[in-house]
Amino acid sequence: MIRKDKKTFKDGSVKTQIRVTEGYRPYPDASPKQRTVKSFGYLEDQDDPEAFWKEVNACNDSLKHKRDLRIEIPVSERMYSENNRLLNYGYKFPESVYRLLGIDTFFEQYQKTSGFRGKYSLNDIFRYLVMDRILYPASKREAASRLLNYYGLNSEFDLPDIYRALDRFDLVFYDLQRFISERVEERFGRDLQYSFYDVTNYYTEKDFADPDEQYRDRSGNPVTGPALGQKGVSKEHQLTPIIQMGLFMDGNGVPVCMDVFRGNMSDSDTLKENLDGFKKEYGIERTVVVADKGMNCSHNIDLLCSQGDGYVFSQILKGTKGKRYREALFAPEGWQEAADGAYRWKLITEEYQGHDISFEIQDGQKVEKRKAVKRMRKVLLYWSRSDAEMAAKKREEKLKKAEKSTKNNAYGIIHGKDRYIKEETVLKETGEILDKKQAVKVSVVDQEKAQKDALYDGYFAIITSELDYDAKKIREVYHGLWRIEESFRIMKSDFDARPIYLNKRGHIRAHFLICFVALVVLRLIQNGMGTDRLSVERIAEALREANCLLERGGYVRLLDVGGKIRYEEILDRKSGKMVPGLRFSSEDQVALDYRRIQETFGTNFYYAYAKQEDFKRFFKEMELGKRA
Repeated sequence: MIRKDKKTFKDGSVKTQIRVTEGYRPYPDASPKQRTVKSFGYLEDQDDPEAFWKEVNACNDSLKHKRDLRIEIPVSERMYSENNRLLNYGYKFPESVYRLLGIDTFFEQYQKTSGFRGKYSLNDIFRYLVMDRILYPASKREAASRLLNYYGLNSEFDLPDIYRALDRFDLVFYDLQRFISERVEERFGRDLQYSFYDVTNYYTEKDFADPDEQYRDRSGNPVTGPALGQKGVSKEHQLTPIIQMGLFMDGNGVPVCMDVFRGNMSDSDTLKENLDGFKKEYGIERTVVVADKGMNCSHNIDLLCSQGDGYVFSQILKGTKGKRYREALFAPEGWQEAADGAYRWKLITEEYQGHDISFEIQDGQKVEKRKAVKRMRKVLLYWSRSDAEMAAKKREEKLKKAEKSTKNNAYGIIHGKDRYIKEETVLKETGEILDKKQAVKVSVVDQEKAQKDALYDGYFAIITSELDYDAKKIREVYHGLWRIEESFRIMKSDFDARPIYLNKRGHIRAHFLICFVALVVLRLIQNGMGTDRLSVERIAEALREANCLLERGGYVRLLDVGGKIRYEEILDRKSGKMVPGLRFSSEDQVALDYRRIQETFGTNFYYAYAKQEDFKRFFKEMELGKRA
């Protein structure tokens, strides 16, 4: 801009100084200041005012398009100064999704209406914990130690404030999930024709289960019952107390809601606990729940059918639960086979005994009523050659280990191989099997069991209430369950959601809420990339590498985003897909991923130096799904 400053001299004369200036901010969110780009002297001293003003206006206009910057670098400045700290700005991409979902507005409204009197901002803390969970997952204590490592992120809180805020996040555990779901449906759309559900568990750092505690249930009623951390069957074979988490996901692969349960609750019981709140709170009239065999029990099936919902569950074929399908499985008639013989299937319709479930209030308690009914369902039996070959290889490996174990009689933790070991009483000299009272016991390989298991190699079953589904439809619907398994892997591996270091029930629930929101944000980013999306790991890696330095005079130096040489891709003959080979290419994989992220958010900012005003404008232009 052009500045005209009146200046009075000692002799009483007044002259007008003409300067071209520009605004700048010395550091993020600071008050704007001005600096002189060029001084043109005094207007009264010019011989040709018209030519003078032409030169001044030309200089002023050039600032709007000029990219050249003048940066002062003091050679005396030492390390560990404010201007020498590396700051991450990659978090701005997921933060723009956070704002798009209106989570900041949610917390602002909550603070106004809840009587919250803290001197810190709940939104600032929650946003920070979500962003840090995506980029640098760790404990809350370690997260607090990185408060100064982000560009332009408000950090006017400390570790005690974070722990106090966790109690507040627990109070909005269900409300925030419902709010986010509504915004996702409004901005991106929801596909809740199918509701994919699964359960996993997370181990803690405790040695013993927690005692009973008082808390409020989903309806807000006070309850006294078992704490969350309980000894149970850990999916990661941990011996410490665990906590169960059940997750609902829509057909687009975006989480809808979740809840946490005590570690000794069975997987199938969590669906019953979760389903009623899921339907009522999210206004779902009818849905088809898709889940694995862990949810497949008669009570869950009866509950779904009684509410007018449907199900697509995998079904066990071995043991007593699969006994009813054994005749159809091994009967040769009714099977259809693919042209290459790698896949065959049989679709049958069966009548089964079920119950209509209703609830009545008796003496203030909710009592379940059951009435026997006959229902129909479809059962898809199918066989896959690749799965059969894989099962045979795994069993052969277990048999080899079992054989080795019987010879050295070594003590060890029970593994898969031990399924094929049994004990018999034999005479030491001859090996003759004797009565248990006569001689010692030895371990032998149970070949009979191995042969029985081999009969089921490659066979699977899926049951569904949807009688209009054909075999292809049933498999397509059930196949969508892989996205929820991937979500669990992301939370455990990419988010380091376990082990859980927190002790209080409210803090534990707040921890899962933070991980849930981080997962929603990243899933939306992935969906914005289309079918050829980046993994969560690669997105987070590229965002971690987006760093900058603050320069004097309100400038920002953006460092190159990169660090991994990309491998040339070759055609995999077996899958027909392009896969990384062994040769280096001339490109950087992280740089390509960062470019993909910018394209997804409709930005194209690759300047190595920028004024903070331009840098902030870059952030404001970020919008998921917009094209540059």
